[in-house]
Amino acid sequence: MVDWSDSEFLTLLIIDLLAIGIAVWWLSTKFTSKMREVEERMTRARMRDSEILEDE
Repeated sequence: MVDWSDSEFLTLLIIDLLAIGIAVWWLSTKFTSKMREVEERMTRARMRDSEILEDE
């Protein structure tokens, strides 16, 4: 069982939870950024394809 009165355990627990929170935030930021980049690339490709079709 966990000894919740152990200050070293609580300190390490808080540090670990903060590290996990920062890692999740960083990964979600990278994922969101990459998804935005892919959407912009797809939009540019669609615009380029529609311009090519209009020229024909």
